Amino acid sequence: MVMTLQRRITRTFRENKAQYLSAFFMVMISSMLFVGMNLVANNLRLVFDTFAENSQLEDAQFAADSELAIADLENQFNARIEQSGVADFEVEPGQTLRIFPANEKLNRYALLEGNALDDNSILLDPLFAKAHDLAAGDSLVVAGQEYTVAGTMVLPNYIYIIRSREELINDPATFGIAVVSQANFAALPGTADFYSIRFANRANIHQQEIAFRNGLLTEGVAITRWDSTENNSKVTYVTLEITTLSTMSTAVPGMLIILSIVLIGILLKRMMQRETAVIGTFYALGYRQTELLRHYLMYPLIVGGTGGILGALLGILIGRLIFSFMLSVFTMPVAAFHYNFIFLTIGILLPVVVLVVTSYFAVVNMLGLSPAELMKGTRVSEKVNIVERAIKLDRFSFGTKFQIREQVRSLSRTGFLLFGIIVATILLLYGMTLQSSLDYMLDEGIAALYNLKYEYVYNDVRTEAPPAGFEPFNGFYVTPQADSSVNFAIIGALPQTTRLRLKDPSGNKLIPDRVIITSLLADKLHIGVGDVLRVTSDDDLKEYSLTIEAVADSAAGEFVFMPLEHLNAMLGMPAISYIGIWGDEVLEFPKGILASSKSMDAVAAGIRNLISQSGVLVYTMIGMSFILGLIIIFLVTGMIIEENRTTISLFKVLGYQPKEINRLILNSNTAVVILGYLLGIPLLLLSVSALMQNLTESMQMTIPVRLNVGFMLVGFVVVFVTYQTALLLSRKKIDRILMGEALKAGTE
Repeated sequence: MVMTLQRRITRTFRENKAQYLSAFFMVMISSMLFVGMNLVANNLRLVFDTFAENSQLEDAQFAADSELAIADLENQFNARIEQSGVADFEVEPGQTLRIFPANEKLNRYALLEGNALDDNSILLDPLFAKAHDLAAGDSLVVAGQEYTVAGTMVLPNYIYIIRSREELINDPATFGIAVVSQANFAALPGTADFYSIRFANRANIHQQEIAFRNGLLTEGVAITRWDSTENNSKVTYVTLEITTLSTMSTAVPGMLIILSIVLIGILLKRMMQRETAVIGTFYALGYRQTELLRHYLMYPLIVGGTGGILGALLGILIGRLIFSFMLSVFTMPVAAFHYNFIFLTIGILLPVVVLVVTSYFAVVNMLGLSPAELMKGTRVSEKVNIVERAIKLDRFSFGTKFQIREQVRSLSRTGFLLFGIIVATILLLYGMTLQSSLDYMLDEGIAALYNLKYEYVYNDVRTEAPPAGFEPFNGFYVTPQADSSVNFAIIGALPQTTRLRLKDPSGNKLIPDRVIITSLLADKLHIGVGDVLRVTSDDDLKEYSLTIEAVADSAAGEFVFMPLEHLNAMLGMPAISYIGIWGDEVLEFPKGILASSKSMDAVAAGIRNLISQSGVLVYTMIGMSFILGLIIIFLVTGMIIEENRTTISLFKVLGYQPKEINRLILNSNTAVVILGYLLGIPLLLLSVSALMQNLTESMQMTIPVRLNVGFMLVGFVVVFVTYQTALLLSRKKIDRILMGEALKAGTE
């Protein structure tokens, strides 16, 4: 008897292979994504934490106007402090190498390949070395001095190797970092000194930084530059990836598991409704309820178990591949890939447990009926539900009435289709939304705000007349007292400036003759016109208060603009003081004059590069959503056909044409598909907004979430094509239904 039930399992899978294979693939993909994403996030976190601890990653980097008594400060603030330096050199035209000394306490390099430093050698970052085909033993000339390449290394404060935080994409062909011995570094020309600090107490780092800076100010030491590691995109990019992967490793697999639960539940319910007489016969033959319960629970157990195991194994493979790719971008030393068996266990058992438990209640409900009722062919009640009664179908034509009834008579099936289309829409438009948002930031943000090609920032405040054709500006970074996690710049510009193009939400032109806040920053700080903004200077910790007089509708970032003279008066500087200039020409400056320079074309190129890199993500999401949508729609239409076999046969007997039957049976889902797509768009924008919030906090930049109409139309076309493809595949099932089935049903 047990063998009989086991043979039924195989036969049922074979007869309904499309449905069960679809459920299997959903479970497998959800398990694969859960295991793979979590393994990558866990390994990135482990490698980052180990690297930061072993190499003693700084908590902040700063410059001061005088020498520090390092030993006394270390004892006073329970911290490690080290004086270091940096120098940039052009080793070839267009190739800049940033050189650091080999530190002893903080930001120590980790050797990847080759030998440790000696008196005449240099260590390069692996990306720069690979881009320029440099290996251990090769020679490299820097500032007129020839060095021998000892090997490759990585620094904890340059995990993502970019020149400055204005850059979005690392380009090892034009920029890299290197380490030389302290003696060799001291002999280099044009070096700039700075200090690094790391606190022994790893809690409340921000508060300790404030206390340390206050201590220096109390002793009369002026801090000329302060860069917290929490705002250093060279480090926070990797923490952003960890956060993003951790978030998505729960959301995406979770949605697929929910789809699998609904699908398995529907399949079991339909199967048991068709087999009530068979179940009653089993009871009559002596099968116990527990045996039948065990039999029907084998379906979700097999689907969940095989899908979970294969998904977990594929997750390991995918995780290793993604992790290797991540390390090609984020340079960190790796001892080994760690397999977290907790994630593997969850990836295997979670689908099994969830599917079996949810299926248990559906099976027990049916098995609770008496054998006599079951043998009579008892079905679950088909009474008109409250939704159908509320619609009042009598006022519609037969075709419309039939299609509406198909949806409301099986709310679980309709809900499965609706939720599936929503998930497919989110996957489909996710990459498109990222690309659309980046396009918007570039076209409606940076290009719309700045009417300039170059920005030059000096090391010191200037008072002489700026070069011809250039406009001066001043500015400094501040932290609002109401939210210490936010950091932005206050910019002082000429009221008659032609380099800034500001407008209010109504499109009217604004000029910086008053205090103007960008809408992105205003929304984040929850302030508006007339509100008082209290901030603390990141440079000298002085407190300032500003009354907001206008809000600029700008997607270029988070700024406060005000008249240059008013800003200088607030800072106690001469009215003509400025820290930087804006213009359209390339200028040459003596070494050590500039703190930074920025080409707006280079910024735009970096964002364009970021947009182009998202193309792979866009096409991958489109492919996944097409397959997922095809599976879901095909399954639902298959269920409709199976439940209406007798009706379809009767339609054929009555002389309905194939097109009419297809319209009545298959096209009943059109409204649900359209509704699912429309509901998916706002849910998508909410999910991308959450991701962008993480991006804002980790990268100190804001990308406004936008989805243009063109992408929406493309998404709808893909969904509609998917829908029509599924209907085309389902028509063959209708064609195979014979007219004799209606006569057979009438005879029975």
